[in-house]
Amino acid sequence: MSSATHLPPAEWFPAGRDDISVRQVTLPDGVSLRVLESGDAAAPPVLLLHGWAITAYLWRHTIPAIARAGYRAIAIDLPGCGLSSAPDAKGSYSLDRFATRIVALLDALGIDRLPIAAQSMGGRIALEVARLVPHRVTKLALYGPVGFGDVSPMQPFAPFIPKLPGDLPSLLVTRRMVDIVERRVHGKLGWFTERDTDEYWAPTQFPDVVRAQLQMLVEFQWKRLRPEDLASITMPAMVIFGTQDRIVRPGPTEQIVAAMPNAQLRWIENGGHVVMEETPELVNAELTAFLAQ
Repeated sequence: MSSATHLPPAEWFPAGRDDISVRQVTLPDGVSLRVLESGDAAAPPVLLLHGWAITAYLWRHTIPAIARAGYRAIAIDLPGCGLSSAPDAKGSYSLDRFATRIVALLDALGIDRLPIAAQSMGGRIALEVARLVPHRVTKLALYGPVGFGDVSPMQPFAPFIPKLPGDLPSLLVTRRMVDIVERRVHGKLGWFTERDTDEYWAPTQFPDVVRAQLQMLVEFQWKRLRPEDLASITMPAMVIFGTQDRIVRPGPTEQIVAAMPNAQLRWIENGGHVVMEETPELVNAELTAFLAQ
Protein backbone atom coordinates (compact mmCIF):
# COMPACT_ATOMS: atom_id res chain seq x y z
CA MET A 1 0.00 0.00 0.00
CA SER A 2 1.31 3.46 -0.85
CA SER A 3 1.98 6.03 1.84
CA ALA A 4 0.85 9.67 1.94
CA THR A 5 3.90 10.55 4.03
CA HIS A 6 7.58 9.70 3.78
CA LEU A 7 8.86 6.47 5.25
CA PRO A 8 10.80 7.21 8.46
CA PRO A 9 14.45 6.10 8.26
CA ALA A 10 13.86 3.32 10.79
CA GLU A 11 11.55 1.63 8.25
CA TRP A 12 13.86 1.87 5.24
CA PHE A 13 15.30 -1.26 3.68
CA PRO A 14 16.68 -3.50 5.19
CA ALA A 15 14.49 -2.92 8.25
CA GLY A 16 13.24 -6.18 9.73
CA ARG A 17 15.88 -8.34 8.07
CA ASP A 18 18.53 -10.16 10.06
CA ASP A 19 20.67 -11.12 7.05
CA ILE A 20 21.70 -7.54 6.22
CA SER A 21 23.41 -5.24 8.71
CA VAL A 22 23.59 -1.45 8.56
CA ARG A 23 26.16 0.94 9.96
CA GLN A 24 27.54 4.43 9.40
CA VAL A 25 31.20 4.70 8.39
CA THR A 26 32.83 8.11 8.81
CA LEU A 27 35.59 9.01 6.36
CA PRO A 28 38.63 11.15 7.20
CA ASP A 29 36.99 14.24 5.67
CA GLY A 30 34.03 13.89 8.02
CA VAL A 31 31.55 12.52 5.48
CA SER A 32 29.51 9.64 6.89
CA LEU A 33 28.31 6.85 4.59
CA ARG A 34 25.47 4.42 5.26
CA VAL A 35 26.83 0.93 4.61
CA LEU A 36 24.75 -2.22 4.16
CA GLU A 37 26.52 -5.57 4.48
CA SER A 38 25.53 -9.20 4.07
CA GLY A 39 27.45 -12.46 4.06
CA ASP A 40 30.42 -13.79 5.99
CA ALA A 41 32.67 -10.94 7.10
CA ALA A 42 35.68 -13.04 6.10
CA ALA A 43 34.34 -13.78 2.61
CA PRO A 44 35.66 -11.98 -0.50
CA PRO A 45 34.03 -8.52 -0.61
CA VAL A 46 32.01 -7.06 -3.49
CA LEU A 47 31.11 -3.36 -3.58
CA LEU A 48 27.78 -2.20 -5.02
CA LEU A 49 27.31 1.42 -6.14
CA HIS A 50 23.96 2.91 -7.13
CA GLY A 51 23.19 5.78 -9.49
CA TRP A 52 21.89 9.34 -9.19
CA ALA A 53 19.04 10.27 -6.83
CA ILE A 54 18.53 6.79 -5.38
CA THR A 55 19.98 4.61 -2.60
CA ALA A 56 21.39 1.18 -1.85
CA TYR A 57 17.78 -0.04 -2.10
CA LEU A 58 18.53 -0.47 -5.81
CA TRP A 59 20.50 -3.62 -4.90
CA ARG A 60 17.84 -5.19 -2.64
CA HIS A 61 17.61 -8.28 -4.86
CA THR A 62 21.36 -8.49 -5.49
CA ILE A 63 22.72 -8.19 -1.95
CA PRO A 64 21.34 -11.53 -0.68
CA ALA A 65 22.18 -13.28 -3.96
CA ILE A 66 25.82 -12.26 -3.69
CA ALA A 67 25.94 -13.32 -0.04
CA ARG A 68 24.44 -16.73 -0.90
CA ALA A 69 27.12 -17.15 -3.56
CA GLY A 70 29.82 -16.90 -0.89
CA TYR A 71 30.72 -13.22 -0.98
CA ARG A 72 30.50 -10.31 1.44
CA ALA A 73 28.10 -7.88 -0.22
CA ILE A 74 28.71 -4.21 0.58
CA ALA A 75 26.20 -1.64 -0.69
CA ILE A 76 26.29 2.03 0.26
CA ASP A 77 24.29 5.21 0.00
CA LEU A 78 26.63 7.46 -1.96
CA PRO A 79 27.45 10.90 -0.52
CA GLY A 80 24.44 13.17 -0.91
CA CYS A 81 22.08 10.20 -1.13
CA GLY A 82 19.84 8.37 1.29
CA LEU A 83 21.13 8.47 4.86
CA SER A 84 24.71 9.36 4.01
CA SER A 85 26.09 12.85 4.59
CA ALA A 86 25.09 15.53 2.09
CA PRO A 87 27.94 18.08 2.09
CA ASP A 88 27.27 21.34 0.28
CA ALA A 89 30.79 22.70 -0.29
CA LYS A 90 31.63 23.49 -3.90
CA GLY A 91 33.07 20.44 -5.66
CA SER A 92 31.58 17.94 -3.21
CA TYR A 93 30.05 15.93 -6.07
CA SER A 94 32.74 16.04 -8.72
CA LEU A 95 33.78 12.72 -10.22
CA ASP A 96 37.18 12.93 -8.55
CA ARG A 97 35.68 13.63 -5.11
CA PHE A 98 33.31 10.67 -5.42
CA ALA A 99 36.16 8.37 -6.43
CA THR A 100 38.53 9.47 -3.68
CA ARG A 101 35.78 8.94 -1.10
CA ILE A 102 35.21 5.39 -2.35
CA VAL A 103 38.93 4.72 -1.94
CA ALA A 104 38.73 6.20 1.56
CA LEU A 105 35.81 3.87 2.31
CA LEU A 106 37.87 0.84 1.26
CA ASP A 107 40.60 2.02 3.60
CA ALA A 108 38.11 2.49 6.44
CA LEU A 109 36.73 -1.02 5.90
CA GLY A 110 40.22 -2.52 5.73
CA ILE A 111 39.70 -3.80 2.17
CA ASP A 112 42.75 -4.00 -0.07
CA ARG A 113 41.10 -4.92 -3.38
CA LEU A 114 37.73 -6.09 -4.64
CA PRO A 115 35.34 -6.20 -7.61
CA ILE A 116 32.82 -3.39 -8.04
CA ALA A 117 29.33 -3.69 -9.50
CA ALA A 118 27.81 -0.30 -10.26
CA GLN A 119 24.88 1.31 -12.02
CA SER A 120 24.53 4.56 -14.00
CA MET A 121 26.41 7.36 -12.21
CA GLY A 122 27.89 4.74 -9.91
CA GLY A 123 29.35 3.02 -12.97
CA ARG A 124 31.23 6.17 -13.92
CA ILE A 125 32.52 6.44 -10.35
CA ALA A 126 33.66 2.81 -10.41
CA LEU A 127 35.59 3.45 -13.61
CA GLU A 128 37.33 6.43 -12.05
CA VAL A 129 38.27 4.38 -8.99
CA ALA A 130 39.72 1.74 -11.33
CA ARG A 131 41.68 4.44 -13.13
CA LEU A 132 43.02 6.02 -9.95
CA VAL A 133 43.90 2.82 -8.07
CA PRO A 134 43.85 -0.05 -10.60
CA HIS A 135 45.62 -2.38 -8.16
CA ARG A 136 42.57 -2.17 -5.87
CA VAL A 137 39.85 -3.08 -8.37
CA THR A 138 39.82 -6.68 -9.58
CA LYS A 139 36.71 -6.60 -11.80
CA LEU A 140 34.02 -4.21 -12.98
CA ALA A 141 30.36 -4.99 -13.67
CA LEU A 142 28.75 -1.82 -15.03
CA TYR A 143 25.00 -1.47 -15.64
CA GLY A 144 23.86 1.38 -17.89
CA PRO A 145 27.00 3.30 -16.92
CA VAL A 146 27.30 7.03 -17.47
CA GLY A 147 29.98 7.70 -20.08
CA PHE A 148 28.96 4.88 -22.41
CA GLY A 149 26.01 6.71 -23.91
CA ASP A 150 24.18 10.03 -23.95
CA VAL A 151 22.58 11.21 -20.73
CA SER A 152 19.01 12.56 -20.63
CA PRO A 153 18.78 16.01 -22.26
CA MET A 154 17.38 17.50 -19.02
CA GLN A 155 20.83 17.49 -17.37
CA PRO A 156 22.23 20.59 -19.17
CA PHE A 157 19.49 22.73 -17.61
CA ALA A 158 20.69 21.94 -14.06
CA PRO A 159 23.06 24.95 -13.75
CA PHE A 160 20.08 27.27 -14.21
CA ILE A 161 18.06 25.79 -11.33
CA PRO A 162 18.20 28.22 -8.39
CA LYS A 163 19.25 27.08 -4.94
CA LEU A 164 16.12 26.38 -2.95
CA PRO A 165 16.03 27.55 0.68
CA GLY A 166 14.76 25.80 3.79
CA ASP A 167 12.35 22.90 3.38
CA LEU A 168 11.23 24.00 -0.08
CA PRO A 169 13.22 21.30 -1.96
CA SER A 170 11.42 18.53 -0.08
CA LEU A 171 8.02 20.13 -0.59
CA LEU A 172 8.55 20.33 -4.35
CA VAL A 173 9.41 16.64 -4.83
CA THR A 174 6.13 14.76 -4.66
CA ARG A 175 5.57 11.04 -4.55
CA ARG A 176 3.85 11.33 -7.92
CA MET A 177 7.06 12.75 -9.42
CA VAL A 178 9.00 9.72 -8.20
CA ASP A 179 6.38 7.43 -9.71
CA ILE A 180 6.77 9.18 -13.09
CA VAL A 181 10.56 8.82 -12.99
CA GLU A 182 10.24 5.11 -12.20
CA ARG A 183 8.06 4.65 -15.24
CA ARG A 184 10.77 6.24 -17.35
CA VAL A 185 13.68 4.21 -16.01
CA HIS A 186 11.97 0.84 -16.40
CA GLY A 187 11.92 -1.10 -19.64
CA LYS A 188 9.51 -3.89 -20.53
CA LEU A 189 10.80 -6.76 -18.38
CA GLY A 190 9.52 -5.90 -14.93
CA TRP A 191 7.69 -3.22 -13.01
CA PHE A 192 8.03 -1.37 -9.74
CA THR A 193 5.85 -1.70 -6.66
CA GLU A 194 4.24 0.85 -4.35
CA ARG A 195 6.92 0.01 -1.79
CA ASP A 196 9.63 0.80 -4.33
CA THR A 197 8.13 4.24 -4.85
CA ASP A 198 7.96 4.81 -1.10
CA GLU A 199 11.62 3.80 -0.68
CA TYR A 200 12.86 6.08 -3.45
CA TRP A 201 10.69 8.98 -2.33
CA ALA A 202 11.81 8.63 1.30
CA PRO A 203 15.19 10.45 1.01
CA THR A 204 13.51 13.56 -0.36
CA GLN A 205 12.15 14.29 3.12
CA PHE A 206 15.63 15.72 3.76
CA PRO A 207 16.09 19.07 1.95
CA ASP A 208 19.89 18.72 2.02
CA VAL A 209 19.62 15.49 0.02
CA VAL A 210 17.45 17.13 -2.65
CA ARG A 211 19.87 20.06 -2.88
CA ALA A 212 22.75 17.58 -3.17
CA GLN A 213 21.08 15.88 -6.15
CA LEU A 214 20.84 19.20 -7.97
CA GLN A 215 24.46 19.97 -7.12
CA MET A 216 25.48 16.59 -8.59
CA LEU A 217 23.80 17.46 -11.87
CA VAL A 218 26.03 20.52 -12.10
CA GLU A 219 29.32 19.12 -10.80
CA PHE A 220 29.48 15.50 -11.96
CA GLN A 221 31.09 14.40 -15.23
CA TRP A 222 28.16 13.26 -17.39
CA LYS A 223 29.81 13.44 -20.82
CA ARG A 224 30.36 10.46 -23.07
CA LEU A 225 33.76 8.83 -22.73
CA ARG A 226 36.24 8.67 -25.58
CA PRO A 227 37.76 5.27 -26.40
CA GLU A 228 41.23 6.57 -25.51
CA ASP A 229 39.98 7.33 -21.98
CA LEU A 230 39.56 3.61 -21.31
CA ALA A 231 42.75 2.03 -22.57
CA SER A 232 44.16 1.88 -19.03
CA ILE A 233 41.17 -0.06 -17.65
CA THR A 234 42.71 -3.52 -18.04
CA MET A 235 40.91 -5.57 -15.38
CA PRO A 236 38.06 -7.85 -16.54
CA ALA A 237 34.94 -5.80 -17.14
CA MET A 238 31.34 -6.54 -18.06
CA VAL A 239 29.20 -3.69 -19.40
CA ILE A 240 25.45 -4.33 -19.43
CA PHE A 241 22.80 -2.22 -21.13
CA GLY A 242 19.08 -2.66 -21.49
CA THR A 243 17.98 -2.08 -25.06
CA GLN A 244 15.19 0.19 -23.73
CA ASP A 245 17.48 2.37 -21.59
CA ARG A 246 16.13 5.93 -21.91
CA ILE A 247 18.41 7.53 -19.30
CA VAL A 248 21.88 6.65 -20.60
CA ARG A 249 20.94 6.12 -24.21
CA PRO A 250 23.40 3.78 -25.95
CA GLY A 251 25.37 5.45 -28.74
CA PRO A 252 28.75 4.20 -29.98
CA THR A 253 28.73 1.86 -27.00
CA GLU A 254 30.41 -1.03 -28.81
CA GLN A 255 33.42 1.11 -29.75
CA ILE A 256 33.74 2.51 -26.22
CA VAL A 257 33.61 -0.94 -24.61
CA ALA A 258 36.05 -2.32 -27.20
CA ALA A 259 38.63 0.21 -26.01
CA MET A 260 38.84 -1.67 -22.71
CA PRO A 261 41.29 -4.56 -23.28
CA ASN A 262 39.37 -7.14 -21.21
CA ALA A 263 35.77 -5.97 -21.49
CA GLN A 264 32.61 -7.57 -22.81
CA LEU A 265 29.31 -5.90 -23.73
CA ARG A 266 26.03 -7.56 -22.81
CA TRP A 267 22.63 -6.41 -24.03
CA ILE A 268 19.45 -7.26 -22.12
CA GLU A 269 16.61 -7.23 -24.60
CA ASN A 270 13.75 -4.92 -23.52
CA GLY A 271 15.57 -3.99 -20.32
CA GLY A 272 15.58 -0.40 -19.11
CA HIS A 273 17.98 1.55 -16.92
CA VAL A 274 17.47 -0.54 -13.76
CA VAL A 275 17.80 -4.12 -14.99
CA MET A 276 18.76 -5.35 -11.50
CA GLU A 277 15.19 -4.45 -10.50
CA GLU A 278 13.47 -5.53 -13.70
CA THR A 279 15.08 -8.94 -14.11
CA PRO A 280 16.95 -9.72 -10.89
CA GLU A 281 17.29 -13.46 -11.48
CA LEU A 282 19.11 -12.92 -14.77
CA VAL A 283 21.30 -10.11 -13.43
CA ASN A 284 22.22 -12.04 -10.27
CA ALA A 285 23.06 -15.22 -12.19
CA GLU A 286 25.29 -13.36 -14.65
CA LEU A 287 26.95 -11.28 -11.94
CA THR A 288 27.79 -14.22 -9.68
CA ALA A 289 29.10 -16.17 -12.68
CA PHE A 290 31.29 -13.20 -13.66
CA LEU A 291 32.62 -12.89 -10.12
CA ALA A 292 33.45 -16.60 -10.05
CA GLN A 293 35.41 -16.58 -13.31
